[in-house]
Amino acid sequence: MISDILKEPEAKNALIITLNSMGYMLSQPEKYNQAFIDFSASAPGPVLDIGAAYGVATIPALKKGAHVIANDLEEKHLQILKNKVPLLYLNQLDLKSGRMPNELDFEENSLGAVLTSRVLAFVLPEELELSFKKIFRWLKSGGKFFFLGGSPYMGTFRKFLPTYLKRKMKGEKWPGFIENVPFFAPEQARNLPCSIHLLDKEVLSRSLINAGFIIEEMGFNSALEEHPQDMKLDGREQIGAIAFKP
Repeated sequence: MISDILKEPEAKNALIITLNSMGYMLSQPEKYNQAFIDFSASAPGPVLDIGAAYGVATIPALKKGAHVIANDLEEKHLQILKNKVPLLYLNQLDLKSGRMPNELDFEENSLGAVLTSRVLAFVLPEELELSFKKIFRWLKSGGKFFFLGGSPYMGTFRKFLPTYLKRKMKGEKWPGFIENVPFFAPEQARNLPCSIHLLDKEVLSRSLINAGFIIEEMGFNSALEEHPQDMKLDGREQIGAIAFKP
């Protein structure tokens, strides 16, 4: 019997609140999560789900036959995830807690795929580039990196959009970095850390290429229909990418 403290919170408008106020987990896989799931069974090695939360991508990947390393900053998330996994798949699952990028490490050329879904928005800009370089090093040749994050066009941060556009015009390196989330999104701030990094195509592609990746696909992604209305703006609320190590 799972105790109340180890129960996954109920989904609300396609989002499930995390226990550590580090954003939300999607209640269902979206495009780039699903691409990771579909690739996982044929990946050239174990796959890593960074910021796995309650397992929206991990559990379907296990059912596809993948060996999955589920990572999360919050160990209670990992215990909830483990309790949700059918016994049949537990021997394919490894749990690893730690914060990306400084508390997480793997052998070079040891992984077949890596997913970061809505998690690297919570690292500092200089940590983003380090994260991409570490993921590149961990992947085997032919391994793939699947990225999903918020964009500056997320409705939640519509108050920030003019600031982003001004920074973009000035050519700033990190135009989507918000240092004071409560100022721009006071209603959502209680479920978010004080800073967040929203990426556009230019910043994401530059960071991936600098790490050594070849970009297979990249694009803006609309919020799911079930997302709260205040998250929606113009169909560019999320940004995702699939990149591979040559």
